[in-house]
Amino acid sequence: MTTLLAFLFVLGVLIFVHELGHFVAARRVGVRVLKFSLGFGPRLVG
Repeated sequence: MTTLLAFLFVLGVLIFVHELGHFVAARRVGVRVLKFSLGFGPRLVG
């Protein structure tokens, strides 16, 4: 159980850092970012 919790924690940290990279890259090239969030956005089609 401890291994599973550690895995989920590390996975969460990796996803956060990955998404933060998108945020920082967008800001550096001048894209106006209104919100930083994790997870799925709203449905685009259908």
